[in-house]
Amino acid sequence: MFDSGMTALDLIEQIESEADIAAEVPQESFVRWLNTVEQLLYTEIIKEQSEVQITNVKSPVQLSSLDPVDGASPIRYEDIHAVFRDDIQLIESTLLSGEIFPDSYYKVENALGLNLAELPKKIRIFYHVRPELKKIGNLSAQNVKIPPEFLELVAAKLRGEAYKSVNEDGLAAKWLNDYNILLETFKAWIAAKEPSFGM
Repeated sequence: MFDSGMTALDLIEQIESEADIAAEVPQESFVRWLNTVEQLLYTEIIKEQSEVQITNVKSPVQLSSLDPVDGASPIRYEDIHAVFRDDIQLIESTLLSGEIFPDSYYKVENALGLNLAELPKKIRIFYHVRPELKKIGNLSAQNVKIPPEFLELVAAKLRGEAYKSVNEDGLAAKWLNDYNILLETFKAWIAAKEPSFGM
């Protein structure tokens, strides 16, 4: 995952000191907005992949029991990019069709249902990583998980949401417009760094 080098607490405190807001905005609100923007960036734009392997295969696989990479949120079904039985890629299906067609996978609540043609040595799950959710009381130990070049992207979003929450619509629109412009730049930056081959 990316690391801006700045803690969530430092970023929030800087925004609180810079913003000219008469009413106090609760720190919980800043944390909620920060979590929202980080999760959105990782699920919709960054899409960083990681892998987890299972050797003792039993369907359905409880995704919450799998260990994500350090600093990442627990794996959920929506994070899955691809599933392999040994070297065979499984086809994603629905719950109903998954029970009919072999070598398919499907969602069962937040678990991974598998219909395997044969018992594998291992199952490989490739998934998109998301940062851990920030929490009040632990903000000084958690860095903002974006490239340092785009720290202002997150700051603009937090400022815009803060002004919006106190009905300062003009200032909110200014900062949210900055966020949208920086978001397009960030999309282009990520696209330029994506591999040209592979899935």
